[in-house]
Amino acid sequence: MDAGKFKCPLCASVMRQVGTARFYDENGEYQTPIFRCSDCDLLYRDVDSAKMVSHYYAVNYVQEVNEEHYRHSRTGFFKYLLSIASKYAGKTETDATPPVLVDFGSAYGHLLEVAGQSGFHAIGIELNEKLVSSCRDRGLEVYTDIGQLPDKADVFLAIDSLYCVSDIISLINEIRSCLKPNGFFIARVTNRNLYASLISRFIKPGDFSAIGDAIISYSRKSLVKLLEGQNYRIVDVIPDYGKGKRLSFRKAFLYRLSYLLSLMFARKLILTPGFIVVAQAKD
Repeated sequence: MDAGKFKCPLCASVMRQVGTARFYDENGEYQTPIFRCSDCDLLYRDVDSAKMVSHYYAVNYVQEVNEEHYRHSRTGFFKYLLSIASKYAGKTETDATPPVLVDFGSAYGHLLEVAGQSGFHAIGIELNEKLVSSCRDRGLEVYTDIGQLPDKADVFLAIDSLYCVSDIISLINEIRSCLKPNGFFIARVTNRNLYASLISRFIKPGDFSAIGDAIISYSRKSLVKLLEGQNYRIVDVIPDYGKGKRLSFRKAFLYRLSYLLSLMFARKLILTPGFIVVAQAKD
């Protein structure tokens, strides 16, 4: 791709290539170009759609052999996220009709299981057809496309799944159309742009592999800009300090330290490994 003509997916500004990063799919590992938009503070990976789809069948977090590991390590985190969803969906124990919760990128369906036990009508959206089949076999309601949703959602979750979408504005608008009036969108994203840039500059020149397998790697600024530009009101931005996750002592310490540093900056600069954005669809 001609770097001089590569446009930012948020603002259409010309992006510049800043380096490369590792990527892999079912056929192996290779390097991909990484571009940066200085206006939006996001990093973007140039990789074609067929390789993206192949990648999401190859990653370890969709393999059947790893399912119990992820259930064990993330169930507490899902409960924490659902406590946030319950707060903004206005869910109470006496609800005659359970609020509708949609999980975009529902993977094994573990969050859906916990959400159903917590009083939600839980629905999943998942690209990987093997996982869709597995979820349906367990009685979970999962679809392969947002357009198949049978109900409007009170709350729509995207937990570590926005990073894999290249046409992000179309997705955010589609999600908004699936929300009930004044419904809530809650997204958790990784927060690696600053770290990747520092590594690329001082340790491994031009290497942005620290962004993992993200197609779009967001900062607080870029995700807020994305949502506000598509008629959402930002309700809260929450540093992810590892609550509910099963972490090693070292990781737990780093999560808490980065959380304290984020508080020192009044959460305007978030240094935790990830963050959670709560946004409300405007009328």
